[in-house]
Amino acid sequence: MCILAHVDHGKTTLSDHLIAANGLIHPKMVGELRYLDSRDDEQARGITMKSSSISLLYVSAGYLVNLIDSPGHVDFCSEVSTAARLSDGALVVVDAVEGVCIQTHAVLRQAWEEKVKPCLFINKMDRLILELRLPAEEAATRISAIVAHANMIWSAFDSEHFMREADAGPLQAPEQDEEDVFQPSKGNVAFGSAGDGWAFRLDQFADMYSAKLGAKPAALANALWGDWAYLPKERRVVRARSRGGQGGRRTMFVTFALEPVWRAYSVCDGEDAKAVLGPIVSSRGLAAHVPAKVLEGADPRASLRAVLRAWLPLPEAVLGMTVAHLPSPAAAAPLRLPHLVDEASSSAEQQQLDEATTAEVQQQLERTYSHLCASSSAPDAPLVVFVSKMVSVPANLLPRAPGDSSSGGASNAAGEVFLAFGRVFSGVAREGMRVHVLSSAYNPRLPGQQRQTAMLRGLYLMMGRALERLPSVPAGNVCAIAGLETSILKSATLAGSPAALPLAPMTFQAAPIVRVALEPSAPGDMAALAQGLVLLNRADPFVEVGLSEKGEHLLGAAGEVHLETVVKDLRERFARVDFQVSAPLVAFKESVLSGGEAHEGVVIKAARVVQAATPSGCCLVRVKAHALPNATAALLDEHAHLLRELVEHHGSRQQQQLLQQGKQAAAAAASWRHQRRSLDGNDGSREVSKFREAYNSSLEAATNKQLPRLLERAWLLGPRNVGPNVALCSPSAARSSSSSSSSSSSSSLFDPTDSSEGCAAAAAAAAAAGLSELWPHVISSVESGATAGFQLAAGAGPLCDEAMWGVVFEVEVRLLLPGQAGGQLDLAEGVYGPFSGQVMGAVAAACRRAVLEADPRLVEALYLCQVQASAEALSGVYAVLGRRRARILAEEMREGSGMFVVHAYLPVEGSFGLADEMRRRSSGAASASLLLSHWERLQVDPFFVPTTEEELEEYGTEAGGPANLARRLIDAVRRRKGLPVEEKVVAKATKQRTLKRNV
Repeated sequence: MCILAHVDHGKTTLSDHLIAANGLIHPKMVGELRYLDSRDDEQARGITMKSSSISLLYVSAGYLVNLIDSPGHVDFCSEVSTAARLSDGALVVVDAVEGVCIQTHAVLRQAWEEKVKPCLFINKMDRLILELRLPAEEAATRISAIVAHANMIWSAFDSEHFMREADAGPLQAPEQDEEDVFQPSKGNVAFGSAGDGWAFRLDQFADMYSAKLGAKPAALANALWGDWAYLPKERRVVRARSRGGQGGRRTMFVTFALEPVWRAYSVCDGEDAKAVLGPIVSSRGLAAHVPAKVLEGADPRASLRAVLRAWLPLPEAVLGMTVAHLPSPAAAAPLRLPHLVDEASSSAEQQQLDEATTAEVQQQLERTYSHLCASSSAPDAPLVVFVSKMVSVPANLLPRAPGDSSSGGASNAAGEVFLAFGRVFSGVAREGMRVHVLSSAYNPRLPGQQRQTAMLRGLYLMMGRALERLPSVPAGNVCAIAGLETSILKSATLAGSPAALPLAPMTFQAAPIVRVALEPSAPGDMAALAQGLVLLNRADPFVEVGLSEKGEHLLGAAGEVHLETVVKDLRERFARVDFQVSAPLVAFKESVLSGGEAHEGVVIKAARVVQAATPSGCCLVRVKAHALPNATAALLDEHAHLLRELVEHHGSRQQQQLLQQGKQAAAAAASWRHQRRSLDGNDGSREVSKFREAYNSSLEAATNKQLPRLLERAWLLGPRNVGPNVALCSPSAARSSSSSSSSSSSSSLFDPTDSSEGCAAAAAAAAAAGLSELWPHVISSVESGATAGFQLAAGAGPLCDEAMWGVVFEVEVRLLLPGQAGGQLDLAEGVYGPFSGQVMGAVAAACRRAVLEADPRLVEALYLCQVQASAEALSGVYAVLGRRRARILAEEMREGSGMFVVHAYLPVEGSFGLADEMRRRSSGAASASLLLSHWERLQVDPFFVPTTEEELEEYGTEAGGPANLARRLIDAVRRRKGLPVEEKVVAKATKQRTLKRNV
């Protein structure tokens, strides 16, 4: 079970209560110790940054609960993903005052995608009483709204999924209508206060009152939630409100659940503690747990906590709900396994490789799958373990086995040992066992690829900051494994035999958006810094490291807080050297403006064809650039992992083999396109089908009605073969380059990316010129050069060398053969270099120039910003957001409180230092939450220069300089990269220079 919530909603305090119930910490230290926050910066900031696990016993029911506490801050969303993958159930915590927040929505999405069954805990109920001073009736309305909001979010996910499935094909009608996932009457919603240590479920109150009211507990639990009231004189349940909604009585939820708690909290307002709390102690038989001297204490809040913890203990309510409503590993496996193992894609691969597949391998796969469905820990069950992340632990903290001088893991120069944090899905993991480490691209029918072997040198039970060594770990449990530090970078699947399917790779809700450059203070520490970055990359599942073109070490993080955390780890734990950190390098992208998305008054330039030639003059390239709609580009960007799998598994090997064998390029491209179409239509993969339907829908909504027909000629994606940019092949087979008076036989140009007819015509012309033996090499050179040139251009645009986004290139490559007008085909590596390199340079230059000719635009990332502020702080909030170019979406007031919630889109470039400035301008009365939303084209033309009188009057003479936002952002990136910048060196040449120096 994992605990999911928005930041500061009380996850870690709730975990402390559950840990204290097992006797691991003293009850007085609950909420202050923060047992699962083992890092110093976690304790200092008061937020959780790393997911951590602990195993707890629910003694009364005889269950072992593996609890994983996850962060609530948006910068650490990757830790939420790792926690959800290893869990079968989730406890979603919501603050009763703040309600469902932006990160609550995100963690619900993560739980839904991982097929994790949720329960709901509405926390901080004491704030409704002591801070907002709400009566029980108004509090019930607020609580009901929170439950309805959470149900609405979950049902929206189901509806979205159902609509995608309906678009993909006919569906069977559901056996019954879906009920709300969170139903307090069913007992999967708990209410309480982790700070005061109490909680209850409605079925608990139903058990308390069933004998007194003469009703069955199940029927009473149903009546305790909803619009039902109890008439004590008539001893019957009626509607609380009339049919017209006028008037009404207090609901049973208010009468029997909330009012006793509200009455107990009256001691905080000066009521006599003994007079108020004494009847509760006597009527509930709590005298043995609450001595009389506790009620006579000087602190009424302490007396209240003692009584409520004895009467409504939080661990009993939460763990009881967990056991009753969250599935066991055996029950959850059949529901989650279709999501973790894609049987459809594996069956498609099997059909292609049946000739080389033995019956024994297939039987082993079926046997492994059946044991996974049962989460079997039988002695003969095959071992399957999924590792979600690598955890760095100081070597001196690892426990040693009796008589063993080693700790079980190999420590590095920094004194750190990497442990694999994972879960056993099938079989029993034993110390000393040899396992197969499978990547996400592993194919069991090709066991020689994407597989390594390793030994489990140590198994550890994770108890927060402590580790306990174990000889074995059965299925369904979470553990830490030593000995895999050289075999796993971030995540992988461990199997006892090669005949196993890897589980689906980790998916994150965002991507690293903030980058910095690192440079050691002493040049001699460069090697230590590089090694420290390698260790950091292994320790953090979300961080990205790399090298820039200038040789700088780059570090990518999710946000400002995440960046501070990883830099601290790098300096103090992994590199242990002093280094300098540059200002944040905000990621931008480059694109061209789409006509349907341009603002009113923006003039769109018509795209023009750009032509380039190789230095030898024997190859001509023609390119034209178009804009992809935002929805289509975002879809390609979000499904990069799926596109990568399609390219790697189904296209690259066949295409490379054909090229290596010297086949004609048209046959290779035709085979690739046929393979792609068969994959899209016949493999039965649900994910591919959903992607195809969403892709077609985005194109249908595009304003450019010619775009769908253009994309039928899609040839390549870029950059790195999976990006949101598309290269199209030419529609013509053979064209003439001579004048209209020339005969077609004397001059023809060949496009190697086109149909086989064009290949035949060009091949015949090549044979007539005596180049039949070199023709396969010509085709291969053009194909590889055009591909590399497109990838280069897609990875570095013309504005500031940033990757392109949402651009469609019509690429046409033509060869001039000997005997044609100007034809001088020469493949010798002379002064111009290899022929493929010449084609690559020509295609890259033409693509960049085509973008400049098609109304180029800068693309920036946007956060979805949610600000909570009081009415007095709203003016300061709007001032801060306005200076940072935020676009306000909505403003709403939370019912029953004086708090306002402002929703806005905020550019990532303007997000740095937002929290500090927001607190300073609002005197601490406002707090902001950020979630990466999408990429968006800037409407400002970076090359705009006012020329007419109206433009000069509106924009001034400097509109093309500092006042031009796009130009300012582009120049900042170009300066950082060392690229030339067009700027005035002398601002006013006629101004007299002042030589006097003021002392």
